[in-house]
This record gives sequence, C-alpha cells and structure tokens, in this order.
Amino acid sequence: MNNNQTIKTEAPLIQDYSRNHDEENYLIENPRKTILLLLQGVVDKGNLAKICHQSEALTEKGFHLGRMTTILDALRDRLMLSEKTPIAYDLEELYRYADKSIQEAVFEKDTFYLESAIEILTELRDAWLEMMYQTGELSKEA
Repeated sequence: MNNNQTIKTEAPLIQDYSRNHDEENYLIENPRKTILLLLQGVVDKGNLAKICHQSEALTEKGFHLGRMTTILDALRDRLMLSEKTPIAYDLEELYRYADKSIQEAVFEKDTFYLESAIEILTELRDAWLEMMYQTGELSKEA
C-alpha cells in the first residue's frame, strides 16, 4: 500500500513575528520595560531550547539558541558604559558569560551550559522585575 499523501508538518515552537507599532512606541518611551521584556524573552527562548534539546528537536533548539544570542546582543546595545555606571560593566560580563554558555550549548550532550545561562538570565530578570516593583514602575496587581 503506497500512500502518496503529503503531510504538512510545522515546528510548534517556532512562531511568526508580527510588529505592533503601538507597542513599539510604548517601549521606546519606557526603556526599563523594554529591558524587562528582553530579559523575559531570553529566558523564554532558553526554556524552549531546553525543551527542544530534551525532545531531540535539534534544529528548533538551534533556532532558539540563536534567538537567545540576538536578544543578548540587544541587551548589550542598551548598556551605557561609563565611569558613572559601573554596574553596566558587570552586566556586560554576565551577558558575555551567558552568551558563551549558549555557544557551548549548541553541541553539548546534556544541558549543563544551557541551564547555566538560563539560571543567570532568570536571576537578572527577577532582580530587574523587583527593581521595577520597588520604584513603582510596575504594580504587583497587574
């Protein structure tokens, strides 16, 4: 029995990006919220890469690792490196370490490096979120 039907398959973890100009304008006016969303995005992509690794969907894993690197680049681009902002240098080092871990995760058999990057970025995201709560930029009810 020869079945010539073509089955359409799509990667369920890869979704199309669509632009929302209102949201983009809001984020331009709220750079701290942009950082929070970038941190959330890089953590989300890391978790998706881990799921892909565990399910042996290596192409999708590579896609999400690449997105993580892109988001880290966007975070680095927003750093204001000067003598008045020493924390920016510390953040740059953390981003660099996470990026190296992501590069190592491409070929690793387990998820040690990927989990290391996710852990660091999750802690940064949580600290940023707490700072936004303390400054009143976000409310815990929202």
